[in-house]
Amino acid sequence: MDLNLPLDSLRYLQTNQAFLGREFLTWLWYHTETGRHEVNLGELGLYKLYVDDRLVLTSSSGSAHEHALKGGTPAYAAEALVALQSGKMVHEAKFILQDKERQWMWTMRADDLSLRSVRLPTVQAPDASTHMQARIANTQLLADVVETLFKMYLGLRMSDRFAAELEKIRDWMSDKHTHAG
Repeated sequence: MDLNLPLDSLRYLQTNQAFLGREFLTWLWYHTETGRHEVNLGELGLYKLYVDDRLVLTSSSGSAHEHALKGGTPAYAAEALVALQSGKMVHEAKFILQDKERQWMWTMRADDLSLRSVRLPTVQAPDASTHMQARIANTQLLADVVETLFKMYLGLRMSDRFAAELEKIRDWMSDKHTHAG
């Protein structure tokens, strides 16, 4: 397999790969809201997942390229609905993940899906070594949760069920419009 791609091809891939990240973040917003914010991740457990106080929606064309909503609950703002209905998708979002005892917060961008501005659960530990081990375990668990969610999305995206999922997303948008108006 020849991996010597021309520079133009590499630039194209770099600038156009974010569509999958935007789709994933938009689907994650939809998935959490329609599932009462519950996500069952099998062996990883049952969690609550929320879009927190930052939501940035972008389009790949048009004059108004970015719509940034900050503070409060932007996922429920009328402006977020208008952005969705105009074809924008989530480019960046801040999330809260909770289980029965812990809470994580982080921001994720569609470009690379890396975890940014991560706030880990508070750890009570008798010594520095135990404290560090718990923080590392919480970091790994968050990474595993996000990876599992992305794999769930990719499995759906590549399946025959995706067309039906798009219809459900359209219904969700319509329902958001009914409740916003």
